[in-house]
Amino acid sequence: MDKIPSHTGPALLLRIIEGDTRSFDQLFMEMYAPVFLLTSRLTGDDESARDIVSDVFLQLWEKRQSLTHVKDVKAYLYVAARNRAFNHLRKIRQTEKHERHVALETEGEPASDDFLPVLFSTEMIRVLHAAIRELPAECKKVMELTIDGQTTNEIAALLSISASAVSHQKKRALRVLREKIA
Repeated sequence: MDKIPSHTGPALLLRIIEGDTRSFDQLFMEMYAPVFLLTSRLTGDDESARDIVSDVFLQLWEKRQSLTHVKDVKAYLYVAARNRAFNHLRKIRQTEKHERHVALETEGEPASDDFLPVLFSTEMIRVLHAAIRELPAECKKVMELTIDGQTTNEIAALLSISASAVSHQKKRALRVLREKIA
């Protein structure tokens, strides 16, 4: 393994924990490409890898004050990206499994045991869409594009805002939606 250059070591992490945006930018510039490469290889999808890496860096910045226990920021980034990549792959497998299940059920009559879960999920989707319509304008646009399958970077380009602004709007929207739906 390569040795971590001193500029990505504990001193840099300490400055990031203290809120130094220049240090964060330096870490981002130095580590984005290698973390992206790892994530891209794990997912086999550059677009998903970009989103994952952006989310990892965003999370690092947002939770920076709780990172005092981190000894190796490079390892932290790699592990965080790997875990998100695995979660992404697991989510894809679950979606594919669900789609196969739905396809099998549409070939014949749905089983009577499956009626209530289908009803509840349909009602939940209706409630979710109604709640999305009530979001502030910026959050609403971001969530609608997210539901349409747009990535963070695609949404940023479409709305002419930064990827971090998109992520912020997503988090804000999710917070509001949790409150409304709960």
